[in-house]
Amino acid sequence: MKKIEHRQLLLMLIALVAVGQMAQTIYVPAMVNIAEAFNVHDGAVQRVMAGYLMTYGGSQLLYGPLSDKIGRRPVILAGLCIFILGTLVALTAPNLSMLIAGSAIQGMGTGVAGVMARTMPRDLYAGSALRHANSLLNMGILVSPLVAPVIGAVLTHWLGWHACFAFLLLLCIGVGFAMLRWLPETRPLPVETRRLFSRYRPLLADGAFFRYLIMLMGALGGIAVFEASCGVLMGGVLGLNTLMVSLLFIVPLPAAFFGAWFAGRDNRPFTQLMWWAVNSCLLAGAIMWIPAWFGIMTIWTLVAPAALFFFGAGMLFPLATTGAMEPWPYMAGTAGALLGGLQNLGSGLTAWLSALLPQNGQFSLGMLMFAMALLILLCWLPLSRRPEGQAVTQ
Repeated sequence: MKKIEHRQLLLMLIALVAVGQMAQTIYVPAMVNIAEAFNVHDGAVQRVMAGYLMTYGGSQLLYGPLSDKIGRRPVILAGLCIFILGTLVALTAPNLSMLIAGSAIQGMGTGVAGVMARTMPRDLYAGSALRHANSLLNMGILVSPLVAPVIGAVLTHWLGWHACFAFLLLLCIGVGFAMLRWLPETRPLPVETRRLFSRYRPLLADGAFFRYLIMLMGALGGIAVFEASCGVLMGGVLGLNTLMVSLLFIVPLPAAFFGAWFAGRDNRPFTQLMWWAVNSCLLAGAIMWIPAWFGIMTIWTLVAPAALFFFGAGMLFPLATTGAMEPWPYMAGTAGALLGGLQNLGSGLTAWLSALLPQNGQFSLGMLMFAMALLILLCWLPLSRRPEGQAVTQ
């Protein structure tokens, strides 16, 4: 992969997004402990993640156009302050409802990271450099979910589940100080003069943008439902301890890292890479669902198809994001908000739906992952028939 400019800004952006990624997964090994502490069934704790994802997605719809209007830097600092407030609420929560509320406030804060992960690369790059930047960014972002569950398992074992949120508080304060001290403004000029929310109209009217958006929603929805179900199925049904759950939770994540790397390769056409991604997700969804029809659930029937789905999703994130963002240089904040906002809002609703379905096997998990993969395929088919140059600017 070629060397790329603005590496320092990419590293700062990775650190910002890492806060949100860790907030989503650090407590997964402690889900059974949280359920016991609040005297609720294991599946109810999935609502903590669902609440986070829905506000994480919904808040982006405000951050994006606001960042196009007043700049990237002020909205980043405001979002981090909101995240600190939410972490304090979660840290002192006396019951599950307050923990869900704290997690939802956290999501409102880190929604700004979801926007900036798509917006700032478009501020800095175009063409093939944008695809390379998105690939590198996604590779870096995937490191935090690798370490977060392990950190959460260790903290829970030694200090209890509250320590997970204390760690997030310290991490956010550190990242916030770095942003305040060193983050420059990257918003390009001229500034769009549309009204705040009217900026969404041309994006939603563009068929290609909308299809790429739905594909990203499906990819993240499949990942979210696995992450939300993983702790319950492995800890509550298979009876594994928190450390083992955390280790198995991160097994599929290197596949996503490799998928993001593979998507950034120079010698592969965009359309060919997209077919690799779509077919990987579709095959993974089928492999996850088929054993459930025969009442089979083991570590391998959970982890192996998840790894294949994560590989496909890891490719889709930089590819579909590039395809959607490339035509909108002066509305990058709004475009990034719509992608990130609806993508995470949809994944949050999928995780909430998963919490309402039976959690005594992998049938619900397989059904939802296959449905997400089928949605990805249906959106990609009309795009794949376009000439290569019209699919995405290379």
